[in-house]
Amino acid sequence: MDNNNVKIKLGLRLKELRLAKGLKQEDLEQWGFSYRYYGKIERGLANVTLETLIRLCKIFEVGIADLFMFMEVNQKASEDQEAVAVIVTRILRSKNRKKIQKLKVFLDEIL
Repeated sequence: MDNNNVKIKLGLRLKELRLAKGLKQEDLEQWGFSYRYYGKIERGLANVTLETLIRLCKIFEVGIADLFMFMEVNQKASEDQEAVAVIVTRILRSKNRKKIQKLKVFLDEIL
């Protein structure tokens, strides 16, 4: 996995964590992140420092290894798979019973 691919995957993982917390990019300004800079991180356009990664771990309440979960998987996920994972995570974390029930019915039907 090359550096650019890691940055893109890390950005997708950070987006997933941000959405799971119900935050917009602008909301990260309360922790000292410019939404423009944070947007670059999520798009894989910025090289982040270890210090920045540790700050993001605190914000999203995860360990540093959790940020790099994508590296543990041997098969490459497509952009569609990543998008589905983000949406499902957002629904599950929202605790909206109706949406979760609809998602379960949908998944039962396709599985």
